Amino acid sequence: MKIISSKSWLLGVAALMLLSSKGALSFSDQTTTERILRENKRFIEFLNVCMTNFSENKRDDFRKAYEKHFNADVAYLQSDFKRAYKRVYSSQGEMEKLYRDIVKDYYLEDSKTILDKIAPAIIRSKNARARLYLTLGYRDRTVGWNYYTVAEASNPKLYAYKLFKYGDAITMLRRAKRFAFLSLFEGQGIETKKKIYNQLCKSERSAGNPFFSRFIDLNEDEFIKEMNKSYDEKSEETAKASASEAERKEAKKEGEINKEGEINKGQAETGPGGTFEKKVERRVRFRSEARAARHLINGEFDRAEEIMRPHIDDFNFKLINATFNVLTVPEGGTAADEKMDYAKLKVHLIDNYSRFSNKSLLDSFAGSVTVEERTAEANKEKQGPEGISGDKTPEEAKTEMRGKNGEKALEQGNKEEKRDAAKEKK
Repeated sequence: MKIISSKSWLLGVAALMLLSSKGALSFSDQTTTERILRENKRFIEFLNVCMTNFSENKRDDFRKAYEKHFNADVAYLQSDFKRAYKRVYSSQGEMEKLYRDIVKDYYLEDSKTILDKIAPAIIRSKNARARLYLTLGYRDRTVGWNYYTVAEASNPKLYAYKLFKYGDAITMLRRAKRFAFLSLFEGQGIETKKKIYNQLCKSERSAGNPFFSRFIDLNEDEFIKEMNKSYDEKSEETAKASASEAERKEAKKEGEINKEGEINKGQAETGPGGTFEKKVERRVRFRSEARAARHLINGEFDRAEEIMRPHIDDFNFKLINATFNVLTVPEGGTAADEKMDYAKLKVHLIDNYSRFSNKSLLDSFAGSVTVEERTAEANKEKQGPEGISGDKTPEEAKTEMRGKNGEKALEQGNKEEKRDAAKEKK
């Protein structure tokens, strides 16, 4: 029995290890392909908000990038991981141009324009908190510019890295605009702020939120009178205003009138426990409204905000939206406010919270993309090295490749052994 020399054996092992490492390329790995598909989907969804709000004219370019991602998904489902990897990479190449253009042409320019327009009025107001928000806005814009520069200077072929950095730039520039809008609110006078809070509560009432609705559109005397009412007085007043005499008689027959004289319409369905819960909530809301009203009438808006936040969801967004609505009215703001287009600023406000100002651009074409046909070139791409059929699974192809190259390594080892034997005879 022939014994293979240690040199030949090591050579064979090295060859097998090399082949194994070549077979484990990123595009042939299912887990890696699945990860980059999820990652690319997040890039597309993030870009979709930006494109919908600011750059609908590049719809065809966005569709092209999405179609490549869609076909990458199809290739993944067909277990063609190499083709899926290539389509994802190509899709990221298309998105890189869109990300770069939208950061440069919209977010960087618009954030600077907004901050520069707001700055003169804020500096004149000498409001410390407004100046702080303006400073934070300029700081975040500079950080966003730095992320944009890093993305521009990075390797042109590292699309995923560039997209991450462009995304970070957009996030910081959005925050810069949020600080600018908060600075705009803080820079307003006391009377204007009262109008803004009144508009905020009016919008909440339209949305079905009863909080603070009893104070809406009241003059100062009525406001103070309403603020000094007790819960029992208000309950009795509400019951008289909301229920007719006939309804109250019918409710009395059914036993649905409580001690406060209110009709318990939900008692039959919810039971005594549910009615008691609603009663407690009403009492808590009544006390919170009275406390917030005292702070608002005294101009203590920070303390009023602390009370109102738990009762009003998405408080900052709604507060800035109310600010725009009030300042849009000529008597709502100063002469400097007339230079600002608050309708356009509302689009930026919506985008700052990753919401759509129009119908989603992605939804408009997602249902019409097509699966690409496999061409001769695509089949050639799938063909494995040295005659390994592309129809085989990646694992089968690896096994076959290792077998063939293992035989070559063994044959090479036999040749080495024969040479060593010939040298010993000489």
